[in-house]
Amino acid sequence: MRPSYFLRTIRNNCPRCGKGPVLKNILKRHDRCSNCNFEYSREDGFFIGGIPISYGLISMLWIVPLLLIWMLGWMGLDWLLGLCFGGAIVLPFLTYPYCQCLWLGLYFVFAYNEMPDPTERLGDSETAD
Repeated sequence: MRPSYFLRTIRNNCPRCGKGPVLKNILKRHDRCSNCNFEYSREDGFFIGGIPISYGLISMLWIVPLLLIWMLGWMGLDWLLGLCFGGAIVLPFLTYPYCQCLWLGLYFVFAYNEMPDPTERLGDSETAD
């Protein structure tokens, strides 16, 4: 188990080299690392693993706090339902790219044997002079 891969992706860095960004902006992800040329996608459908991470983050950081605020009587039911439904529609679009980044790091924490050697640049076809 290599938690350093996950810690790098929390900071939006490449899990392999820790230098290149995974996300271009809040809505888009790079295909490769700009530093080590590591391809982020493993196979078709790889980043579907970001969906449960997105669900968990939205539940823990949005729905549960709103329910607690409602249970304490600080908010009415109409506000609670509006914020929950609004968050359920908007937040997945805003958090999914970052959750893909987290999924990438989490994948390599447990499948660290699939991580290429960091001393060689991937995808380069440089010839010796």
